[in-house]
This record gives sequence, C-alpha cells and structure tokens, in this order.
Amino acid sequence: MIIEIALAIIGLFLILKGSELVTDAAVPLARFLDTTYVAVGLVLVSVLLSLPELLVSVSSMLKGHSDVGVGVIIGSIIVNLGLIIGISAVIRPLRIPRHVITRDAVFMLIATMVVSLIVLEDFQVTQRDGAVFLLLFIPYLINIWEQEKALALKERRKESEMITKTLQFTGKIGGIDVAIQDTRVILLAGIAMLLLGAEWFTSSLIFIAGNFGIPEMLIGLTLGALGPSIPNLAAALQAVRRGYDELAISETIGSNIFTLLITLGILAITRPFQIDVITAVVTAPALLIVTVVFFVFTLKGTITRIDGATLIALYLIAMAAEIFMRIGG
Repeated sequence: MIIEIALAIIGLFLILKGSELVTDAAVPLARFLDTTYVAVGLVLVSVLLSLPELLVSVSSMLKGHSDVGVGVIIGSIIVNLGLIIGISAVIRPLRIPRHVITRDAVFMLIATMVVSLIVLEDFQVTQRDGAVFLLLFIPYLINIWEQEKALALKERRKESEMITKTLQFTGKIGGIDVAIQDTRVILLAGIAMLLLGAEWFTSSLIFIAGNFGIPEMLIGLTLGALGPSIPNLAAALQAVRRGYDELAISETIGSNIFTLLITLGILAITRPFQIDVITAVVTAPALLIVTVVFFVFTLKGTITRIDGATLIALYLIAMAAEIFMRIGG
C-alpha cells in the first residue's frame, strides 16, 4: 500500500514535471509562429495542456479500466471550469474578449451538449461515436482559422503574445532562450517523464480504487482529474496575477474542447465503453450544468468574483453528489 501511494506521488510528479518540460520546448515554436500562424499556436496550446489527461486516460484504457479514463476526462473538464476558472475569478474578475466567446465558448457549449446527447442516447459509447467526436473537432479548427484571418494585425499580435505567455506560465524554464539542440533534449525528456508518470499514476489509481473499494469512475473524477490539472491551475493563477485575464479563459476552454472531443474520441475508438446509471443521472448533468453556467457568465463579458464563487460551489456540489451516490448511497 505504501509503495503504491509513493508511486502515485512520484507518477504525478513526473507528469507535472514532464508537462512543464514539453511546454518549455514549445516556447521557441510559439515565437516562430508569431502572428502568421496564430491558429496553429492556439491548437498547440490546447494539445499541450491536455496531454496529462490524455495519457492517463489512454493508460487506464490499455489496462482495461476505461471507467478511470472516462472519469479523468469528465472530471478534468469540471475541474477546469469549476475550480480553475472559479478560483481565478475570485482572485481577480476575468474580462473576456468577444472573439473568445464566439470562437471558443460557443463551440465548447455545443460540443458538450452533442457529446452528452450521444452518450445518454443508449448509455454506451461506440467506435462510431468516437469517430464523430474526432470529426467534430474539425469545425473547431476551421472556425479558429477563419476567425484568426479576420482579426486585425494588432489583435493577432496580442493573441500571439498570449500563446507564448501561456506556455511560459505553464512551463518552468519559460522566458529563457533555449538553443534548438537543447529544446530537443528538453522535449524528449519531457515526453519520457510524461509516459512513465502516466503509467505509474494510473496503476496506483487502479490499485487504490480496488483495495479501498472506491468505484473507478469516482477515483477518475476526483484524484485522477485533479492531479493532471495542476499545471492548468498554476498557469491560470499566474496569468491572472499578471493581468492576462484572457489567457486564463482561452487556455481552459481550448483544453476542454480537446479533452472532450479528441481524448474521449480516442478512448471510444480504441475501447468502446458503457456508462452506468449514476453517470447518466449525476455526472453528465453536472458536466452540462457547469458548462452552461460558465457560458452564461461569459456572455456578460466579465466573470465576477461572485460568478467565480458560484463555479467553485458547483464543483464542490458535483463532487459531493458523486461521492454520496457512488459510496454513501
């Protein structure tokens, strides 16, 4: 037991450290993209910030424990909106540019509703459903590309700066000019740490769930989702403290869209799964409610401290309901 807990801590440390290194390696690329390929940079950020959740989910799926992976996917989205945005807004009200609402927030809401309806239709997610999720990501890419082309040079320059700042805040070496050869070493080291960390962390979650009699979905929704989300929280808080409000919002939404469509899509195609009644009546509605409430707040152009406290409360209520229904009920 002690060994497994130690492996969980070490695995999480490797995930966080590996995520930092991979992100650091992407900073020179983001600077190179500059204002010409802002859309590519936005997608790059979404991918990098979602890597921990993706690897933990895939690792759990390969071990035959899809519930852990599904829990991590759904839980990380609720964590991003409830905790990360909530805490950030409590610290400092978040201003939201209109193009972030029309480009990102609207699509996240639609994607969440579509995925929820597909999943709840027959309580199972097939390979066909997974393919649909992956294909849904294409309109998002097109939308990003078209909107970025329509932005003025000044706005694109600001967006480019945001991308670089996101990577710097998420990484540890960010801000230091790194030679190309050093960048490759950093990237390879980061990937190796991510893979090893995901393996150990996932194995430990499965072990803890089995030995303590905790449902695998619950362990994924709580510990599995919270751990890999730490880099996102750290980046958002650092951004808010330095006045980059838009960064905290855009990186969270982009990460959610990637996690929901790409990570869940890969999981479904590789290993189709079924959902239980509790997931249908508690987890899925919680995901929808948090997403809808967040979207309504964004329409005002500012997420206030009260809004942030509301999002945190929704997260806590959702997790309390999960624990009660899956253990206490």
